[in-house]
Amino acid sequence: MLKLILIALLTLIFIGYDYKKSKNLKKSITALAVFIFILSVGFSGSILARAILPLLFAHIVATILAYMALIYYILKNRLYWQMVILPAITIAVYVALNFLEGSRYEASLVLSSTFA
Repeated sequence: MLKLILIALLTLIFIGYDYKKSKNLKKSITALAVFIFILSVGFSGSILARAILPLLFAHIVATILAYMALIYYILKNRLYWQMVILPAITIAVYVALNFLEGSRYEASLVLSSTFA
């Protein structure tokens, strides 16, 4: 967990350094908004998708790809929205599975959170 906090702080420092260097406010605000989106969707999806292990692995990979797209945007000024939206798609798949197959995954979420 400490590594994730350190990576988040380094990313914020990197965004601030890029703004100080380039003075491009639009790019910095966009990078900050994408970073907040990745953090919020990444953490909420990892809690939701924990009930379905293959979906959890897909969500972790999608979150890493979205973070790499953010770093690429900061360095090269080209944002790949498809990569950034991937973690939200895994959450949508979880909601669709829950809607189609019923709510059988909720019990495993409650059990895994109480015994963890």
